[in-house]
Amino acid sequence: MRNLCSTCVLALLLLVTPAVEAGWIIVDEGGHQTSLSRGRMKMSPKEAQGVSMVLDIGRARMWVADAGRRTYWEGTVEEYCQAMRTTMAGAMADMEKQMAESMKDMPPAQREQMQQMMKNMRGGGAPAGPPPAVTIEKTGETEKIAGLTARKFRVLSNGKLYEEMWLTTDPALLRELEMTKAPDTFGRMSGCMAAMAGGPRPEASDEFRKLYAEGWPLKVIYHGETGGGPAGTTVTKVEQRNISEAEFTPPTGYKSAPLSEVFGTQRR
Repeated sequence: MRNLCSTCVLALLLLVTPAVEAGWIIVDEGGHQTSLSRGRMKMSPKEAQGVSMVLDIGRARMWVADAGRRTYWEGTVEEYCQAMRTTMAGAMADMEKQMAESMKDMPPAQREQMQQMMKNMRGGGAPAGPPPAVTIEKTGETEKIAGLTARKFRVLSNGKLYEEMWLTTDPALLRELEMTKAPDTFGRMSGCMAAMAGGPRPEASDEFRKLYAEGWPLKVIYHGETGGGPAGTTVTKVEQRNISEAEFTPPTGYKSAPLSEVFGTQRR
């Protein structure tokens, strides 16, 4: 009888005790924050009125919200990519229209130079070459970053250093991510964004996608292919924190809108 009562008390406690909402908060040197919990990630800017984004890794769905305009867009990764292409094309067309107006009174030589620049911006310059040969090197070099151990990986594009990434395999952090889905979802996302940058890029390769199964990046140094000098970012703070489910749902009181309106580039 005593054991039975103990069992009943335990059952009642389980019913009335709220579930723990586990998660992680990651902050980079620019003050931008990433929240991770149960296969979702939310990227929030340092500025309160900026644009935030949530990616559901397991479902390959996402939403983007602008706190200033109080608008949001929601859809799949593929729909986001298509909407971004349309948005960028519209913004480019508007810019070209403005530039064409300003070129009317330019001298012929200067006008020709501006026209060539516009052609290059549209991707009408040199034809795109074949996809680069991408090699991933897992090094023996490790580093403590924000209290977590991270291993250095080198990404080579056609034999040249393209990017360096320090990835952590901390078990507690990786449990909050859908690591089995990460290569596919992140790969589709980065491949789409790389394609919009023009021409085949390492991010679109199968080799690059496999990096997402290795761990979470705490430090990235981008060398690129133009020789313009390295650039990157480093995580400065990582901590476990209970994160509310509301963080990963579109904000209440916001209007659903096309992505071009959310980003403020809607053509009028």
